[in-house]
Amino acid sequence: MEAPGKLPPLPALRTFEAAARHLSFTRAAEELHVTHSAVSHQIRALEAWLEFPLFSRQGRAVVLTRAGEELLAVSNEALRQVSDTVGVLRRRINVNRLSISVMPSFAGRWLAPRIAGFIEANPGCEVNVVSTTERSDFVRDGVDVAIRWGFGGYTGVRSELLMADVLFPVVGARFAGRLPRTPAELAGLPLLRSDGEDWVPWFRAVGLDWPEPSAGLMQNDSGLVVQAAIEGQGVALARGSLAALALRNGQLTRLFDVEVPVMYREGQDVSAEHGFDADGLPRRWAYWLVLPQRGGETPLRQAFVDWLRAEMAADAAAGFGPEPA
Repeated sequence: MEAPGKLPPLPALRTFEAAARHLSFTRAAEELHVTHSAVSHQIRALEAWLEFPLFSRQGRAVVLTRAGEELLAVSNEALRQVSDTVGVLRRRINVNRLSISVMPSFAGRWLAPRIAGFIEANPGCEVNVVSTTERSDFVRDGVDVAIRWGFGGYTGVRSELLMADVLFPVVGARFAGRLPRTPAELAGLPLLRSDGEDWVPWFRAVGLDWPEPSAGLMQNDSGLVVQAAIEGQGVALARGSLAALALRNGQLTRLFDVEVPVMYREGQDVSAEHGFDADGLPRRWAYWLVLPQRGGETPLRQAFVDWLRAEMAADAAAGFGPEPA
């Protein structure tokens, strides 16, 4: 077999492909999880290696040169073929290994307490849980399945709605105060909340014209709010999914039947996802199952997806979690 000719550096070529596809160094940096300057450096290095320019600037925008357009056409297909082949080979060889990428809040309060049941039902399997807020590159990160909190529509992958979530007040068994019998009796109690999941929509749903609490504990992770309530630190506005197990085992008690959906709030950083629909209305946050675009299914991954949906359905049937999709 004849050896291939001299090839450009693969990291630079991959950076070029992302920048050319988006026509944006900033969006390429977000996709590759690197800085804007790192993208610029890789593009300059590739152009120096090639000895011709790939981009030209028109005002604040970048456009491809004719040579850039031709290189994009072949590099996009070549990188996709390599990605697909690596994915197929990895899944064929590592049939008993499953790598799951999931947000820290969901990993800690939903997945970690349950995953032993999945492993027991699938003896001999190895499960690796990657707790991260970053989107996964299935080939680079060796991930088989991801669970994401957002609005779906992710590019380059398949995404399926798992469940939307709801917010309602909960209190821990260790709470020392008197439990409120009406929403108005929440006045004066420590109200726990997570950044971006405000109390005001719930207040309005129960007829209270109250402002957002400005004192007490504010967390940047929804799972930590649930844990604070379990420890008796106050009344938490909790996601139903993250509170479900603690409600089932008696660590938490739900206060009142009123719940509100978790909606996009203007100003939240949702990266490439946008928080408004075609009519300009806020979207509802939800959990999404994210899978590789190509590469075929494996029995272990399908078993995990089936188990995941069954667990969510069991929470809902018992009255402790939101309804799955």
